[in-house]
Amino acid sequence: MEAKRSSRPYVMAFCGVNGVGKSTNLAKICFWLIENNFSVLIAACDTFRAGAVEQLRTHTRHLNALHPPQRHGGRTMVNLYEKGYGKDAAGIALEAIKHASDTGIDVVLIDTAGRMQDNEPLMRALAKLIKVNDPDLVLFVGEALVGNEAVDQLTKFNQALADYSSNENPHDTKNHSAPQIKQ
Repeated sequence: MEAKRSSRPYVMAFCGVNGVGKSTNLAKICFWLIENNFSVLIAACDTFRAGAVEQLRTHTRHLNALHPPQRHGGRTMVNLYEKGYGKDAAGIALEAIKHASDTGIDVVLIDTAGRMQDNEPLMRALAKLIKVNDPDLVLFVGEALVGNEAVDQLTKFNQALADYSSNENPHDTKNHSAPQIKQ
């Protein structure tokens, strides 16, 4: 509601390891949002995995079938912002947020590529996406079946985001405003 009062979209980024259901959970949250009359722009920022954009396109089509524009005063409730594969995810997210702001969309959901928590180049790319776009909420999607490994994954994701997003001291997690993942 604060974002709406500020005439800007509320932005959520979804992150996690490969194959845990980030896109599916994003679609579930999107369903809840449109059920509560929020318009949504899904930013297709998994520019690596084959089929990632198509998966989001399918979710978007199904969500709009459940909530057709005629039920919402002619407004399409879910839109997909995509630029294809092999592109800079941080740049796509930035463009999507601007598009949402320009067109009065309430919420932007950023779908990111899955990555292992110890893959430094991919964690740096995720930190860049978060730092450049400053989402209101960063959600870590984990797999329940891995047990305590999920805690290790979350801890390492959180630490990597802190390490790679600081300009001053990249390893000082106490004295900078690195984003913290909501558990």
